[in-house]
Amino acid sequence: MKITRQMRKIRRPIKKDYIPSLFTLLNMFLGFLAIISVVEGFYIRSAYLVMAAGIFDALDGKLARWIHVPSAFGMELDSLADLVSFSLAPSLMIWAIFTRDLHPVLGAAIAGAPLIFGALRLARYNVDQHSKPKPYFEGLPAPVAAFVIVALVLFYQPLEEVSAAKVVLPMVMVVSFLMVSQIRYTKTPALSLRAGPVNTVFLLVITTTLLLTFFVDGRFLLPLITLYLLIGIVRWMTRTDRAVDFQSVEEEL
Repeated sequence: MKITRQMRKIRRPIKKDYIPSLFTLLNMFLGFLAIISVVEGFYIRSAYLVMAAGIFDALDGKLARWIHVPSAFGMELDSLADLVSFSLAPSLMIWAIFTRDLHPVLGAAIAGAPLIFGALRLARYNVDQHSKPKPYFEGLPAPVAAFVIVALVLFYQPLEEVSAAKVVLPMVMVVSFLMVSQIRYTKTPALSLRAGPVNTVFLLVITTTLLLTFFVDGRFLLPLITLYLLIGIVRWMTRTDRAVDFQSVEEEL
């Protein structure tokens, strides 16, 4: 009996808080691999690695809530990972593919915009989390901005097309400014088919797009993600974003 009681005292509840952090670290590591791929000249591989990082980034927060272990540590770690995968990696991608032949200062300024505005966006997001949670994103999330850049890279294959820069570089600046704007964007859908019809449609569209992009043709991503950007802008311009019900969707990517 004494041994049994001692064993009960020694036993500790299994900590699960490290599980979401593992997903966050995988996100960061994939971002690091994407950077290496850019340096080595494998731009398409880098784009897909950023997308894979985005999937792990979408899962870590949802997993933390599912097992009831959200934490301030996890939030800060997530922002650091996002800065690598969705700000630094896309900036380096833009510089290597589209701005390397421009004036050094101009090229660095354009390519560095996703990194600079992404850092501002992530810092603002962390500060806002200490206030009342919002059922929408204020400004374009950094992972979505990274997906726009990835979509542009995948759409303009082969990458030797000089004319692509005339479209890509203005889009890079627009997306960068959207990250620190006041425009509201719908949050990512809950991983459930019971969260309402809007959530279900949104979830199916995202899942189908990712599958088509990974396994069929990367060009599927650009039209749909551009539509997401435009919907937020139109709602903001018409002031209908304040009347939209965002309750069926969850936390940041």
